[in-house]
Amino acid sequence: MASDQVVPGHTGGSVHVLEVARGLAARGHEVHAVVHRQSGRPDHEAEGGVHWHRIAWRPPHRLFRFRARRAVEALADAVKPEVVIERYYNFGGEGILAAARRRLPSLLEVNSPVVDHPGSLKAFLDALIVVRPMRARRERLCREATALVAPLVDIVPAFASGKTETVTWGADVAAFSPTRRSDAMRRELEIPESAVAVVFSGSFRPWHGVRVLEAAARMVHGRADVFFLLAGGPRAGAPRGYRGRLLGTLPYERMPAVLAAADVGVAPYDTARLRQLRLGFYWSPLKIFEYMASGLPVVTVPRPPLDEIVRPGLEGVHVPEADPTALARAILGLAGDAAGRARMGRSGRERVVERYSWARHCEQLERVLRRIAS
Repeated sequence: MASDQVVPGHTGGSVHVLEVARGLAARGHEVHAVVHRQSGRPDHEAEGGVHWHRIAWRPPHRLFRFRARRAVEALADAVKPEVVIERYYNFGGEGILAAARRRLPSLLEVNSPVVDHPGSLKAFLDALIVVRPMRARRERLCREATALVAPLVDIVPAFASGKTETVTWGADVAAFSPTRRSDAMRRELEIPESAVAVVFSGSFRPWHGVRVLEAAARMVHGRADVFFLLAGGPRAGAPRGYRGRLLGTLPYERMPAVLAAADVGVAPYDTARLRQLRLGFYWSPLKIFEYMASGLPVVTVPRPPLDEIVRPGLEGVHVPEADPTALARAILGLAGDAAGRARMGRSGRERVVERYSWARHCEQLERVLRRIAS
């Protein structure tokens, strides 16, 4: 249940829903995935072992997602599921509540904070209404759910921590692989023949650190052996003040070949620019898992759990947050160390296959689902 997500799509959320649905279907389960209606796609189709149900509501904004309840209730009666999974959203809950009304076990997958962070505007607005309706709804979902999974237990209410298991996202290690590397793709991306390609992929939110990365790139503008690729963001074309290409938004299916064409992956998070991260780094860093699966050494920041995923000197390099000088220095260090890049890339590939694949994620989910459905 992720009725606010478009699948196929370009965001981390859409990738998450797609890979979980496919992964559980590959493990032999009958999967019915409820996502948002999409132009050019049928309201129901079976693809990749998954039954995709596309629904909508009015007004169409995500804030009114709760109005999908009637469609979800009808689907629940038609499909008769044995267990319900819902991807948490503050104004969602239609899947968890439909399961509760039918006395079905349910799993709430929490990827963003259910609790309010210090200084939260949402909490302030909620407090203006004495009964705090938004907090009450969020907490109701946690109470009604049979179990929860989250990348960080600190983002769920204390009363629900005992029924919350920690899981991380992953990468499709079959699709994202160093074996996808090709000279043809490097030429298509206009990477100079002798250059080290440094790639960033993401949605260009302020806390993703694109501003820091571009400042670092401008510092090494004179180096002909370094070329930057930025995938995602609002535009494609030539960047300003540094050597590289802005690739714009790309289909998920194209990303494995793009990442395999690169030599270094960067994830320079600037966590001070998102107040919710005061609760802790609750993201499962999809881009990092995909870099590692593609055999790239990773440059990122030393925040838990990133410092456990990417061990300095083994799978990559850590740099201080919001420090373009340190980031430029780390990039140049890797650019000049082909043997080190290869060694870190191999270690990263091995680590993500062992610990951080979507297959591993679905194994964890299946274990929880079997327990609550028994």
